[in-house]
Amino acid sequence: MSTWTVQRTWRWYLLAAAAVTIPFAPAAGQQTGQDVYQEQLRLKLDEQLPEAREIGFDAGGWFSFAFFNYDDAAGRRHRTLRQFQLRGWASFNMRAVHRAYVRGLLDWRDWNGGDNPSGEGREDDFNEFIERAWYQFDLGQLLKNQTGQAPPVGFRLKVGRQFATIGTALVLSMPLDMIQFNVEAGNWEFMALLAKTIRSSRNIDESFEVENHQKRCLWGLQATYTGFDRHEPFVYFLSNHDRTSPDPPNLFQSFKYSSRYLGLGSTGTLWLPNLQYRLELVGEWGRTYSAGVVSGRDSICAMAANAALAYYFRGRMKPKVMFEYIWGSGDRDRAVSSVATVGGNRNHTTDHAFNAFGFRDTGIAFSPRISNIHIYSLGATCRPLEDLDLFREMEVGTKVFFYHKSRAAGAISDTTAVNDDSWLGWEWDVFCNWRLTSDLAWTIRYGAFQPGSAYDGGDKTCRQFLYTGVVLSF
Repeated sequence: MSTWTVQRTWRWYLLAAAAVTIPFAPAAGQQTGQDVYQEQLRLKLDEQLPEAREIGFDAGGWFSFAFFNYDDAAGRRHRTLRQFQLRGWASFNMRAVHRAYVRGLLDWRDWNGGDNPSGEGREDDFNEFIERAWYQFDLGQLLKNQTGQAPPVGFRLKVGRQFATIGTALVLSMPLDMIQFNVEAGNWEFMALLAKTIRSSRNIDESFEVENHQKRCLWGLQATYTGFDRHEPFVYFLSNHDRTSPDPPNLFQSFKYSSRYLGLGSTGTLWLPNLQYRLELVGEWGRTYSAGVVSGRDSICAMAANAALAYYFRGRMKPKVMFEYIWGSGDRDRAVSSVATVGGNRNHTTDHAFNAFGFRDTGIAFSPRISNIHIYSLGATCRPLEDLDLFREMEVGTKVFFYHKSRAAGAISDTTAVNDDSWLGWEWDVFCNWRLTSDLAWTIRYGAFQPGSAYDGGDKTCRQFLYTGVVLSF
């Protein structure tokens, strides 16, 4: 007989820590620090799904409050936001063969007067929607339950609204309505997905007419080899067919960015057991409308790469150090934006600017998209007061970022970087995450970005971004 239980767990502390640790595990044309916070929050919620009992239901929720105070890149307007979110979830498990999960969200954003970047004089935004809703059938587990032994080939089918990634999430990391197939055979794991975007999700095309909605069909395949002791190499293909219609319509510009991605990489450990790495290289091609074009599309030919190392020291205070390099190719004839159709690629030329649906922490104050850019980051964390019971789960750390254009003459996602110069600037972030009790966690992160010579004199003012928040699980 099924019964209801409510889980209480401190593991949700990790969703705050996700904002600052290396993720081995989008102002005009630019993601913002709010998006960095929300994306990593959602990612951690999906990673930490409740472990239901063998047969039965489970339910629970989270309440979170976050405060943001930051300098906007466009005009350097100072903005203040208070965000309240209430999530409730329920899950069902039938001997790990049949599993279902649903999660709803109530989201209220309270802006200071005139600070809402959506304009229209609104100070409050209230939204409610289903974040996740999926069902999974595991044929391999069914056969194992019947025979007592795992079958030589495992098969899982998952249908519904879920968080999707491919590779290490450089190309795809977002919620989708999709069907996903997973097959395990010997030392190989295969994944296939067929999906469509959620219409209200932010578009990778930051043109005004399409930036706040998108209609895309995606499908992809990935193969991962698990036969090595310390390495898991993978290869994948992802296809994106754009069917988005502009709102409002534009008689002088067409919008369709349809792309394909072929990636390969590996994750694991190098030389030392505590030295973890992540490596990925991806090529992109497809078709897009160039700036000022209503008929006839141009080709896409772009690339991106990511390499990361993280070393975990043993002993007191649990120190960690990390290094990451991110590159997205650029197009020198994109004069205004590397991530928008309007002001984007010049007509009758190949578009070399990389654009995809993935996520990386690129700093909260600058937060550029991975397009026409080189990013180098160094970070460190530790638990300095772990000998004191109250502060045992408090982690502090820092990250520093350095930014260069890939093509000095081309635009990046920040449309205010107008000079034909490669030096974009640098950013320093500091943070603290603290689990106060088993159900309550607090986080704070501050970042300051100092623009470089790619910006005009008035745009070289230091940009600052601060957020702090609490998460209560129940």
